[in-house]
Amino acid sequence: MGSEVELGEMRREGDCVTVEVRVPADARYFDGHFPGAPILPGVAQIIALSEEPARVAWPDLGAAVGLRRVKFQQAIRPDDVLELRLVRQEAKVSFEVHKKGTLCSKGVLVFGG
Repeated sequence: MGSEVELGEMRREGDCVTVEVRVPADARYFDGHFPGAPILPGVAQIIALSEEPARVAWPDLGAAVGLRRVKFQQAIRPDDVLELRLVRQEAKVSFEVHKKGTLCSKGVLVFGG
């Protein structure tokens, strides 16, 4: 199994957090998705790139109980350098993943108590 997502330093401004993220080429998420032309699966974008960093930023979040308005717009490839933007509003955390200024994915994570 390869290394996991690499998070840079989190920058906070009120309820907003931004962080640079890199998914190494040997990350397990690329296994079999797709040989010869790997892309990061949507589930990894939600869990590894969004939910896990949200829990680092706000350890008091409860269990993830839902997703809203999730859209995948640009492929994420091995070793891409990304910017993740998280915005918390009570039990909801909106996320946006950008690559070189282009939106790759976005949505809202809903957490319960």
